[in-house]
Amino acid sequence: MPGPKRIPVLGSMWMFLPVIGEPLDVSKVLELNQKDHEKYGPIWRTKMPGFPDIVTTVRAEDAQAIFRNETKLPQRPAFSVLQKYRQDRPQYFTSMGILGNGESWWNTRSIAQPALLKPKNVMDYIPALGEISDDFIARIRLIRPENNEMAANFVTEMYRWALESVGVVAFNTRLGCLEPNLAADSETMKMIAATNLSFSSFNELEFQLPFWKYFDTPLLRQVYEAQDFLTETAMKYTKKTLDAIKDRPEDSVDQMNILEQVLSRGLSYKETVAMVTDFLMAGIDTTSHVMAFLLYFLTRNPEKQEILRQEVLSAVGPRGSPATLQALNKMPYLKACIKESLRLTPATVGNARISEEDLVLSGYQVPSGSLVVSFHKITGVSEEQFAKPHDFIPERWIKGHPLESTHHPYAILPFGFGKRMCIGRRLAELEMWQLTIKILQNFKVEYHHEDIGCTVRLVIVPDKPLHFQFIDLP
Repeated sequence: MPGPKRIPVLGSMWMFLPVIGEPLDVSKVLELNQKDHEKYGPIWRTKMPGFPDIVTTVRAEDAQAIFRNETKLPQRPAFSVLQKYRQDRPQYFTSMGILGNGESWWNTRSIAQPALLKPKNVMDYIPALGEISDDFIARIRLIRPENNEMAANFVTEMYRWALESVGVVAFNTRLGCLEPNLAADSETMKMIAATNLSFSSFNELEFQLPFWKYFDTPLLRQVYEAQDFLTETAMKYTKKTLDAIKDRPEDSVDQMNILEQVLSRGLSYKETVAMVTDFLMAGIDTTSHVMAFLLYFLTRNPEKQEILRQEVLSAVGPRGSPATLQALNKMPYLKACIKESLRLTPATVGNARISEEDLVLSGYQVPSGSLVVSFHKITGVSEEQFAKPHDFIPERWIKGHPLESTHHPYAILPFGFGKRMCIGRRLAELEMWQLTIKILQNFKVEYHHEDIGCTVRLVIVPDKPLHFQFIDLP
């Protein structure tokens, strides 16, 4: 199989050494893989210290072969830094929770999944998430300068919206993220800062020589401090929920919120803390950036923004009208816009598995135990799969539309696949539906600066400030 040259001990890592190679910039993982794709073709093999052979493919047929051959307990690469942290904190954790593997992962997943993916449970949050979106609109008006253009730190406002949304679900509590004068040392802002530090540090530590596995490095100490804060915050709110359900009758499960249902179904306190901590981090750092990219694409395609606005006004109504379940069911263009945004900028660059049996990918024999990566960030903009692949065309997701796409069904899997599909998918979609509706009821959104691209810190994030203009509708 093609790929960069490998040498003993260092594998392919020699490419990033001083003098003989180029220093590794982990934020440029996407660009590095694009270069490998151009050089080696649709599939290539690399080797990094501490990892099995890594086989990366951009072919949808290979993705199908990877995911259709999954066993009962599909294995995903561990977040090694987070795994080390949780192993070093037995007073907090007994497992990696939903980010782990094996029986312990399935124990958590099988208990949490019914509560988090049941449509009725999710749709019960429509009013609460609508109120949060209304508060975010008020926040925009409060901080908006005279020229209507958001400051360079507007992404932090997106984090505040995302954390407030996930807080309602994870804790059944309004955290106050959208209050006007939050101090930098408030619990809310510290949660955001801890999450941002964790993701950027995970990215840096995972993709460099793993000295941190053997030495207490300064960056590892920062990660531990951030994770301690997030964990202790999750513990506090989980304990409140446990106290709240102690005297509840057993037949009241259907009246419980999602966290209460998970605890009442037998998930242990420590496993619940792990799940809630993961939910917080993912909820802040993925939904906020996916929403930011959607707004960006709507600004760059004002005619699509207007089509979507007309759907909003028709299905939901003018400013102040709440988005009900009945209205959401009549909004195919809204859902198509989000799908198209996720095609161009998914939350992550790809889906990965540790193969549990020998595979044949693009005609090559791939032995079990290999780390196989379906790199959908590249597949999603392939001319083989999509006409005008770099254009924002929501119509390609509308059934029966002349522009409907005929791509391979495994070309785009932004929420993963099968038993390891994103457990918060339905809630993330609902959050984005609500905020998009509220924004388009209130504003015309514009952007008049250089193009926004992507950088990577485990998840895909915008590489430019979000200088959106929010202009009041007449």
